[in-house]
Amino acid sequence: MAIAHHSVPMPSLVRSYDGVIIIGYMAFAVVMLAAIYFASGGPSFTDADLSSMAMMP
Repeated sequence: MAIAHHSVPMPSLVRSYDGVIIIGYMAFAVVMLAAIYFASGGPSFTDADLSSMAMMP
């Protein structure tokens, strides 16, 4: 019994959202980095606070 192999690629009926999801995660990361940057400019925010925040999410 032989397995039939198609030489022509079959079109996918399911739309691929991989690119949209990756761009969404990248945008979310940029927003979070901007939030950390602006929060670190506060008067009571020290380097120790920033390092502990980075190490213990």
